[in-house]
Amino acid sequence: MFRKDMSLEEQKYSEVRDFLDREIVRLGDLIKEYRASIKQQGEDFNRDNPNGGMYSKMELTEIHYEMEKQMIYAEEAAQDISFFQKLRLSPYFAKVVFKPVETGKEKTVYIGLRTLQDPNTFEMFVCDWRAPISSLFYDDFDGKACFDAPRGRIECDLLLKRQFKFGDGKLLYYVDSDIKIDDEILCDVLSASSGEHLKVIVNSIQREQNKVIRYSDDENLLVTGPAGSGKTSVGFHRLAYLLYRNRTELSSAEIIMFSNNDIFSSYVADIIPELGEMPINYASFYSIFAAEIPTVNTGDYYSLADECIKGNKKRLESASLKMSEDFLDFLECAAQTVEPEFKDISLFDKVVYSKDALLERYRFDSENTQKSRGERLASYVQGVIDEYFINNREEIYAIVDEITSIDEDTAKVVKRTRRELKAWSVDMIKNATVTDPVNVYCCLLSDYAKEKKMPQLIDSLQSLKNGFVEFEDALCIVYLKTVLGTCAVLPGVKHILIDEAQDFSYIQHRIIQKMFPRAKVTLLADTNQAILPELNTCDAEKLAQIYGAKALNLNKSYRSTKQINTFATGLLSEDVRYEIFERDGEDVKFIRGTKDELGEFARDIAQTSKTLAVITKTADEARDIYKKMKKIMPDLRLCDNKSCEIGKAPVVMPLSLTKGLEFDGVIVVDNDGSFTGEDNKRYLYLASTRALHKLNIYSI
Repeated sequence: MFRKDMSLEEQKYSEVRDFLDREIVRLGDLIKEYRASIKQQGEDFNRDNPNGGMYSKMELTEIHYEMEKQMIYAEEAAQDISFFQKLRLSPYFAKVVFKPVETGKEKTVYIGLRTLQDPNTFEMFVCDWRAPISSLFYDDFDGKACFDAPRGRIECDLLLKRQFKFGDGKLLYYVDSDIKIDDEILCDVLSASSGEHLKVIVNSIQREQNKVIRYSDDENLLVTGPAGSGKTSVGFHRLAYLLYRNRTELSSAEIIMFSNNDIFSSYVADIIPELGEMPINYASFYSIFAAEIPTVNTGDYYSLADECIKGNKKRLESASLKMSEDFLDFLECAAQTVEPEFKDISLFDKVVYSKDALLERYRFDSENTQKSRGERLASYVQGVIDEYFINNREEIYAIVDEITSIDEDTAKVVKRTRRELKAWSVDMIKNATVTDPVNVYCCLLSDYAKEKKMPQLIDSLQSLKNGFVEFEDALCIVYLKTVLGTCAVLPGVKHILIDEAQDFSYIQHRIIQKMFPRAKVTLLADTNQAILPELNTCDAEKLAQIYGAKALNLNKSYRSTKQINTFATGLLSEDVRYEIFERDGEDVKFIRGTKDELGEFARDIAQTSKTLAVITKTADEARDIYKKMKKIMPDLRLCDNKSCEIGKAPVVMPLSLTKGLEFDGVIVVDNDGSFTGEDNKRYLYLASTRALHKLNIYSI
């Protein structure tokens, strides 16, 4: 029976591969046609319009639009060819056989990364993993099953689930399972080496993960779970699902993924294209600072984290205060009291509208932001000036006639004078109401420090005046801009994915809400992995409350071996426990040695680990260790908060930069007890859970 089925499955694979080959040829011919058409249109244009000016603006627009459209089609066809060439090696990963109760007719569906359908015969070779019918594969059923089709819920009998393993252009084997995705395939997936990018997991999505991926797109969602539970992968697969489900309403360009770590952003950058979608946007608060306060240099989150991890209590206390809800409330209230300094609007030494009248009118419009109040005031003043010129026409004409030369047209000079006075008034009001947020923040922070008798806050004022703004101060300045109405508002962003949401402070979440008012949000969080719980919003209930989000929990860890997971969970409190996928591996090793011996030890580990990370507690330790090890490991790289290439070679990196990353092997450097003791358990937990297969605790 197995041989017969294997032969049929190999025949199916051959048919799908032949179809892909035909599609690649067809798309290649289409690209040639598009390019030939573009070339011909260009030649026709040059022939018919040799000297320019032969076409109207509308005709030129139509020609440009048609050529641009064909270039886009050619680019999309080229992307499809590239994707289909990858699919040739593994066009699908699963098959379900079911019998709808309504018809009683047996049906077979193969499931893969993308729907493969003959455009001429409409024969369906493979169904997209995001299609409703594909949930038959991901959800667990005991014989009875259902899925939500466009025409309603379909009840059916599930007869077979089959998973496939391809390699080197061949079908290697398949596994049948009636109830759930088979552990043999899952173990095979998890045993693979890590790489320089996050992996696609469509062939091993578990039932609880599938529930998150397909959750309603109309609500904000908070996904919690331990390290290795697949939160990040699930988050990106959810984005791909939403793009599939809302093809006409949501595009990749309307999605942003937020992270505090630019290294992590590059690590996950390829997963959406691997799932067959166009790339999404990636952002950090450092990029927001560059756009919103470009006149100053700003610090980043990981510099702050590293300082606090090192034990800089003064910085921690200052940042904790500035990132608190109380200080946020103070900024919001104080910003409303910041009043612009207007000038009298005058004409020929007579006041048209006084600065006191401007301020009174400005105060009256108190419900709007400072910027919008200024815009409304400028508009009002335009009318005041017009009215003044009407009411004082004879006097103005007499003055203008007296001061202009005999050959000038008095009426034209009056019009020009009125126009120039309006322009000056608008600029004056704009300059008065669009204030420098850095200066405003300095004043407000100084007032707060005096009022609360906190002289330690004054220290940051000096760096602010010198043109450098620490991360926590930059957040406050951007938030101040949102209150004043001078911060960018981007209603075109429709969905935001926030990774490691527990490492975002309350003020960061509020800035996101204000800058992206129309966006739905998917948050990924693990409170046990919080680097700075003193500063950030680590409580799951609080996170859900901020966004009004539904909370779903993933309670099983898949990343690490049983031995590593057992060690890691032992670092958590008794009331924090989660399930572990039983994948056997090497015991966690505890080694004592010198800094000089560490390089030789790491070199040996690197020979059996495709990716290796040597993790220190702080950035200073990482630099020190790197200098020692580099002599023995020339290809070793140092990761800092500016750049790092994951997967290219063994790396040394501080704990604060490891969030979301995984490696085949990890060496945690316990330098002078930096990772020991009760206070450091959360740091050791975070470092340990980066390891897939090998974990070594190296004490110096």
